[in-house]
Amino acid sequence: MALTSRVLLPAAVSASGTVGAVVGGTVAAAKDIKRVRDGVMTKGQAAADIGKESIGTGLSTAAGVAVTGALGIGGLLGLAGVVGVAAGTKYLWNKKFGFKSEPKAVEA
Repeated sequence: MALTSRVLLPAAVSASGTVGAVVGGTVAAAKDIKRVRDGVMTKGQAAADIGKESIGTGLSTAAGVAVTGALGIGGLLGLAGVVGVAAGTKYLWNKKFGFKSEPKAVEA
């Protein structure tokens, strides 16, 4: 059983990273459409943000699956582990690469 799990882990990590990237890009696109319409970001900034969100969410999801899979954790604890690792990884990604809107000028 352990050998089968070790063989399937790279495929699971790859597949989950791909799905994470698609979901992350979709969510970012939905969010950024409103930001562009509201004038908070340009279309170019939106495109860059969607790319960064896709990559960040994909990597985070893959990291969560990789860590819990490598540790052999399954069930609800495994799911909690995936969420915890993915959330922590995505937090760090956003801290470094997340979109930061320009501060509004205050008129005196």
